[in-house]
Amino acid sequence: MRRILKMIRVSRAVLGMVRDADDPNHVFDLIEAMYASTDTARTVVERMSRDPELARVLRERPRLGHVDVEALCRLPEGTLGRAFVELLREYRLDANVLRVQKADDAGSYVKAHLFETHDLWHVVTGFRPDSAGEMGLQAFYFAQNGSRVSMGVFVVGLAFTFLRRFELCEVVMPQVARGWLLGRRAKRLFGTDWKRLMDRPLAEVRAAFNLDLDSVDRMLREIEVSRFSVVPATV
Repeated sequence: MRRILKMIRVSRAVLGMVRDADDPNHVFDLIEAMYASTDTARTVVERMSRDPELARVLRERPRLGHVDVEALCRLPEGTLGRAFVELLREYRLDANVLRVQKADDAGSYVKAHLFETHDLWHVVTGFRPDSAGEMGLQAFYFAQNGSRVSMGVFVVGLAFTFLRRFELCEVVMPQVARGWLLGRRAKRLFGTDWKRLMDRPLAEVRAAFNLDLDSVDRMLREIEVSRFSVVPATV
Protein backbone atom coordinates (compact mmCIF):
# COMPACT_ATOMS: atom_id res chain seq x y z
CA MET A 1 0.00 0.00 0.00
CA ARG A 2 2.81 2.39 0.91
CA ARG A 3 4.50 1.71 -2.43
CA ILE A 4 1.27 2.50 -4.30
CA LEU A 5 0.83 5.77 -2.40
CA LYS A 6 4.40 6.73 -3.20
CA MET A 7 3.85 6.02 -6.89
CA ILE A 8 0.72 8.21 -6.86
CA ARG A 9 2.58 11.03 -5.12
CA VAL A 10 5.54 10.83 -7.50
CA SER A 11 3.20 10.70 -10.52
CA ARG A 12 1.39 13.86 -9.39
CA ALA A 13 4.70 15.63 -8.85
CA VAL A 14 5.96 14.53 -12.26
CA LEU A 15 2.82 15.83 -13.97
CA GLY A 16 3.10 19.14 -12.12
CA MET A 17 6.71 19.59 -13.19
CA VAL A 18 6.03 18.58 -16.81
CA ARG A 19 3.26 21.20 -16.92
CA ASP A 20 5.47 23.95 -15.50
CA ALA A 21 9.10 23.26 -14.63
CA ASP A 22 9.64 27.02 -14.32
CA ASP A 23 7.91 26.87 -10.93
CA PRO A 24 10.56 25.76 -8.38
CA ASN A 25 7.80 24.45 -6.11
CA HIS A 26 7.14 21.64 -8.61
CA VAL A 27 10.82 20.70 -8.52
CA PHE A 28 10.85 20.53 -4.73
CA ASP A 29 7.53 18.62 -4.72
CA LEU A 30 9.12 15.98 -6.95
CA ILE A 31 12.20 15.74 -4.74
CA GLU A 32 10.01 15.43 -1.64
CA ALA A 33 7.95 12.69 -3.29
CA MET A 34 11.01 10.72 -4.35
CA TYR A 35 12.62 10.99 -0.92
CA ALA A 36 9.37 10.00 0.83
CA SER A 37 10.22 6.32 0.47
CA THR A 38 12.22 4.83 3.33
CA ASP A 39 13.76 2.47 0.75
CA THR A 40 15.07 5.43 -1.24
CA ALA A 41 16.53 7.06 1.86
CA ARG A 42 18.10 3.79 2.99
CA THR A 43 19.68 3.19 -0.41
CA VAL A 44 21.15 6.69 -0.48
CA VAL A 45 22.59 6.34 3.02
CA GLU A 46 24.05 2.90 2.33
CA ARG A 47 25.79 4.15 -0.80
CA MET A 48 27.15 7.25 0.93
CA SER A 49 28.30 5.30 3.97
CA ARG A 50 30.73 3.32 1.83
CA ASP A 51 32.71 6.54 1.28
CA PRO A 52 34.75 7.45 4.43
CA GLU A 53 34.36 11.21 3.91
CA LEU A 54 30.61 11.00 3.33
CA ALA A 55 30.26 8.62 6.28
CA ARG A 56 31.87 11.30 8.47
CA VAL A 57 29.41 13.91 7.12
CA LEU A 58 26.46 11.65 7.90
CA ARG A 59 27.71 11.37 11.49
CA GLU A 60 28.45 15.06 12.04
CA ARG A 61 25.52 16.44 9.96
CA PRO A 62 26.54 20.09 9.47
CA ARG A 63 23.51 22.32 8.85
CA LEU A 64 22.93 25.70 7.27
CA GLY A 65 19.78 26.34 9.28
CA HIS A 66 17.88 29.62 9.24
CA VAL A 67 19.50 32.23 7.00
CA ASP A 68 20.00 35.68 8.54
CA VAL A 69 19.68 37.72 5.35
CA GLU A 70 20.30 41.06 7.05
CA ALA A 71 23.57 39.83 8.54
CA LEU A 72 24.72 38.56 5.15
CA CYS A 73 23.89 41.95 3.61
CA ARG A 74 26.52 43.52 5.87
CA LEU A 75 29.28 41.29 4.55
CA PRO A 76 31.80 42.82 2.09
CA GLU A 77 31.13 42.65 -1.62
CA GLY A 78 32.59 39.58 -3.27
CA THR A 79 32.05 37.28 -0.30
CA LEU A 80 30.02 34.11 -0.58
CA GLY A 81 27.32 35.40 1.78
CA ARG A 82 26.96 38.70 -0.04
CA ALA A 83 26.78 36.95 -3.43
CA PHE A 84 24.13 34.64 -1.97
CA VAL A 85 21.96 37.59 -0.90
CA GLU A 86 22.44 39.35 -4.22
CA LEU A 87 21.24 36.28 -6.12
CA LEU A 88 18.21 35.97 -3.84
CA ARG A 89 17.30 39.62 -4.38
CA GLU A 90 17.86 39.50 -8.15
CA TYR A 91 15.46 36.57 -8.54
CA ARG A 92 13.15 37.58 -5.69
CA LEU A 93 13.79 34.39 -3.76
CA ASP A 94 13.24 33.78 -0.07
CA ALA A 95 16.20 32.04 1.56
CA ASN A 96 13.89 30.62 4.22
CA VAL A 97 10.93 29.66 2.04
CA LEU A 98 11.82 26.02 2.71
CA ARG A 99 11.49 25.54 6.44
CA VAL A 100 14.45 24.03 8.25
CA GLN A 101 13.63 20.34 8.25
CA LYS A 102 14.33 17.96 11.09
CA ALA A 103 17.21 15.54 10.59
CA ASP A 104 16.84 12.87 13.24
CA ASP A 105 18.67 10.27 11.17
CA ALA A 106 21.10 10.06 8.27
CA GLY A 107 18.35 9.62 5.65
CA SER A 108 16.40 12.71 6.68
CA TYR A 109 19.66 14.66 6.96
CA VAL A 110 20.53 14.07 3.30
CA LYS A 111 17.25 15.58 2.12
CA ALA A 112 17.27 18.43 4.66
CA HIS A 113 20.85 19.41 3.84
CA LEU A 114 20.29 19.38 0.07
CA PHE A 115 17.09 21.41 0.40
CA GLU A 116 18.51 24.17 2.58
CA THR A 117 21.76 24.52 0.59
CA HIS A 118 20.23 24.36 -2.89
CA ASP A 119 20.47 28.09 -3.63
CA LEU A 120 24.05 28.21 -2.33
CA TRP A 121 24.98 25.57 -4.90
CA HIS A 122 23.52 27.92 -7.51
CA VAL A 123 25.88 30.65 -6.29
CA VAL A 124 29.12 28.65 -6.25
CA THR A 125 28.45 26.85 -9.55
CA GLY A 126 27.25 29.96 -11.35
CA PHE A 127 23.98 28.42 -12.53
CA ARG A 128 21.10 30.87 -12.55
CA PRO A 129 17.86 29.79 -10.80
CA ASP A 130 15.89 29.50 -14.04
CA SER A 131 14.80 26.48 -16.11
CA ALA A 132 18.11 26.05 -17.94
CA GLY A 133 20.13 26.73 -14.80
CA GLU A 134 18.15 24.20 -12.78
CA MET A 135 18.84 21.55 -15.43
CA GLY A 136 22.53 22.40 -15.31
CA LEU A 137 22.57 22.17 -11.53
CA GLN A 138 20.78 18.80 -11.55
CA ALA A 139 23.44 17.53 -13.98
CA PHE A 140 26.04 18.82 -11.50
CA TYR A 141 24.29 17.02 -8.63
CA PHE A 142 24.25 13.76 -10.56
CA ALA A 143 27.88 14.10 -11.64
CA GLN A 144 28.88 14.50 -8.01
CA ASN A 145 26.52 12.12 -6.22
CA GLY A 146 25.07 9.71 -8.77
CA SER A 147 21.69 10.07 -7.05
CA ARG A 148 18.51 8.60 -8.51
CA VAL A 149 16.65 11.63 -7.18
CA SER A 150 18.76 14.15 -9.11
CA MET A 151 18.55 11.93 -12.20
CA GLY A 152 14.75 11.74 -11.77
CA VAL A 153 14.44 15.53 -11.62
CA PHE A 154 16.78 15.81 -14.60
CA VAL A 155 14.76 13.36 -16.71
CA VAL A 156 11.46 15.08 -15.90
CA GLY A 157 13.05 18.43 -16.71
CA LEU A 158 14.09 17.09 -20.11
CA ALA A 159 10.54 15.86 -20.67
CA PHE A 160 9.23 19.36 -19.89
CA THR A 161 11.70 20.89 -22.35
CA PHE A 162 10.85 18.34 -25.05
CA LEU A 163 7.08 18.58 -24.67
CA ARG A 164 6.53 22.23 -23.83
CA ARG A 165 9.67 24.32 -24.46
CA PHE A 166 11.50 22.51 -27.25
CA GLU A 167 12.87 25.81 -28.56
CA LEU A 168 15.01 25.99 -25.40
CA CYS A 169 16.95 22.80 -26.16
CA GLU A 170 19.83 24.85 -27.59
CA VAL A 171 19.97 26.74 -24.30
CA VAL A 172 19.38 23.84 -21.92
CA MET A 173 21.78 21.25 -23.31
CA PRO A 174 24.94 23.42 -23.02
CA GLN A 175 23.98 24.00 -19.37
CA VAL A 176 23.62 20.26 -18.87
CA ALA A 177 27.07 19.67 -20.40
CA ARG A 178 28.49 22.44 -18.22
CA GLY A 179 26.95 20.93 -15.08
CA TRP A 180 28.34 17.48 -15.81
CA LEU A 181 31.85 18.78 -16.48
CA LEU A 182 31.87 21.04 -13.42
CA GLY A 183 30.53 18.28 -11.20
CA ARG A 184 33.09 15.71 -12.31
CA ARG A 185 36.02 18.11 -11.98
CA ALA A 186 35.03 19.70 -8.65
CA LYS A 187 35.56 18.44 -5.15
CA ARG A 188 32.43 17.16 -3.45
CA LEU A 189 30.13 19.90 -2.18
CA PHE A 190 27.72 17.73 -0.19
CA GLY A 191 28.17 18.04 3.55
CA THR A 192 29.95 21.40 3.43
CA ASP A 193 29.53 23.56 6.53
CA TRP A 194 28.52 26.63 4.53
CA LYS A 195 28.03 28.85 7.60
CA ARG A 196 31.80 28.90 8.12
CA LEU A 197 32.41 30.08 4.56
CA MET A 198 29.94 32.95 4.28
CA ASP A 199 32.53 35.66 5.00
CA ARG A 200 35.09 34.16 2.61
CA PRO A 201 35.60 35.56 -0.91
CA LEU A 202 33.48 33.67 -3.43
CA ALA A 203 36.49 33.26 -5.72
CA GLU A 204 38.42 31.66 -2.85
CA VAL A 205 35.56 29.27 -2.06
CA ARG A 206 35.30 28.22 -5.70
CA ALA A 207 39.05 27.65 -5.89
CA ALA A 208 38.95 25.52 -2.73
CA PHE A 209 36.41 23.21 -4.37
CA ASN A 210 38.18 23.25 -7.74
CA LEU A 211 35.18 24.97 -9.31
CA ASP A 212 37.04 26.45 -12.26
CA LEU A 213 34.07 28.00 -14.04
CA ASP A 214 36.20 29.95 -16.51
CA SER A 215 38.07 26.84 -17.64
CA VAL A 216 34.89 24.83 -18.24
CA ASP A 217 33.13 27.73 -19.97
CA ARG A 218 36.16 28.24 -22.20
CA MET A 219 36.21 24.54 -23.07
CA LEU A 220 32.56 24.63 -24.09
CA ARG A 221 33.07 27.77 -26.17
CA GLU A 222 35.98 26.15 -27.99
CA ILE A 223 33.86 23.10 -28.75
CA GLU A 224 31.10 25.31 -30.10
CA VAL A 225 33.51 27.31 -32.26
CA SER A 226 35.16 24.18 -33.66
CA ARG A 227 31.74 22.78 -34.53
CA PHE A 228 31.09 25.69 -36.88
CA SER A 229 34.64 25.96 -38.23
CA VAL A 230 34.79 22.51 -39.82
CA VAL A 231 35.47 22.93 -43.51
CA PRO A 232 33.03 20.77 -45.52
CA ALA A 233 34.62 18.25 -47.83
CA THR A 234 34.48 19.13 -51.51
CA VAL A 235 32.41 16.84 -53.63
